[in-house]
Amino acid sequence: MTIRNFEQDQFVETLQSKLSVRSPVKSIERLFGRDKELELVEEALFDEGGHVFIYGDRGVGKSSLAASVAAQYQSSDNEPIQIPCGKDTCFYKTIEEVAERILRRAGGRRDLEFTHTVNLKLYKLQVKDTERSISIPNIDSMFSAVDVLEEVVRVHSDRPIVVIDEFDQIESAAERAKFAHFLKDLGDRGVNVKFIFTGIASSLYQLLGDHESSFRQLFTLKLERLYWSYREDIAYSAIKAFGLEVDEEIVHSISRISNGFPYFVHLLTQNLLWAVFKDEQEVRRIERAHFDSAIKRSIVGISGRLQKPYDSAVLHKNHDYLLALWATADSEDTVRYSDNIFKSYLRINRQIFGVEPSDAEKPLEPAQFKKILKKFLSKDYGEVLELVEGREHMYSYRENLLRGFVALKAQEAGLELQGDTPDEPRIPTAMAKSRFSGAPGRLSVYASDPSKHVKFRSER
Repeated sequence: MTIRNFEQDQFVETLQSKLSVRSPVKSIERLFGRDKELELVEEALFDEGGHVFIYGDRGVGKSSLAASVAAQYQSSDNEPIQIPCGKDTCFYKTIEEVAERILRRAGGRRDLEFTHTVNLKLYKLQVKDTERSISIPNIDSMFSAVDVLEEVVRVHSDRPIVVIDEFDQIESAAERAKFAHFLKDLGDRGVNVKFIFTGIASSLYQLLGDHESSFRQLFTLKLERLYWSYREDIAYSAIKAFGLEVDEEIVHSISRISNGFPYFVHLLTQNLLWAVFKDEQEVRRIERAHFDSAIKRSIVGISGRLQKPYDSAVLHKNHDYLLALWATADSEDTVRYSDNIFKSYLRINRQIFGVEPSDAEKPLEPAQFKKILKKFLSKDYGEVLELVEGREHMYSYRENLLRGFVALKAQEAGLELQGDTPDEPRIPTAMAKSRFSGAPGRLSVYASDPSKHVKFRSER
């Protein structure tokens, strides 16, 4: 259409080769800023009996890292197995599904044979010109789970690997604990298969539960947000693939709004390029109007689940609620003190209403503002925020995708948030330093057993 030498099919193909909004990145060449993490995880997988758990915030790129590492580790004679989790995921059914997928990937065809009340899944495989039958019994014990997997991985590949994605979605603590048992038994039996788990940060300790002996089987990696330069690298790489020029301020805005979450960099850059492609005029340089269109496109694309809590927080309320919500997203920091959020609110109020606002537009007093922040914790106001470690004046977003949505809505309204500016750190008082020094008789900022303080969504 309007990018020189690009018809729609070629445009889409090039776009998909550079950006991945709704599925994990599966190529290490497209995984910007994760070289060290890739190296560490790959080394851990080559440990005998070693498995990996990647954890971090939603949208930080856990699934992409897991998929890329799995593709790198998996031998060329087959493909990795990937299993998504849900709230009702059961351990035994999951292992059965892993076994079935392995056999289907090995070229098997399934037959259902009933012997008395036992449902056997029988696969017939052609292995080196010899027909071989493998049956999957009803998996109902840890022994049968390990036994079946030990049998089927032999026909999968030289280096089979399984990704268990979004482990935190499993609501049952008993089901999560079975996976911990399973890893230990796999290691004890020397079964030739590797597992990569992904989940939000709190699921790390819940995975082990009371079975910390399985910790030796797990290499755990917390995935942090992307550094600024890597956010820009993703955007520039895609834009340059089309031979386009771009104002660096546009790429800066994409990086700022993303807050270090690759999902938003991919989302905004993809919509930016679609806006360019749909332009009626031939485009050689991306302009601000294209970026404004990308913001609107992005909001439409993700508003289905995120619009409701946003509306609950601000709809049919006075403008201070809206400005307060925007203020919560006005920093590079994801954990913020109420005092710093209030400073953001004052800046936003001044930017919108000027230095001499009318009586109706004057900013709230600190005490009034903090009452609004507390309301954002409740269901009636969308449960947008949550307190950090139960501290009264430290807030974070309940879900960082919602934080990005708030930043997009502010940008749509013409408000540039200071997403590239971290809050000024608080300097602890002498009393605080002493209280949290960890010295004998003193409290420590680090809990001795973090799992006691970890809650899943279903357990809050």
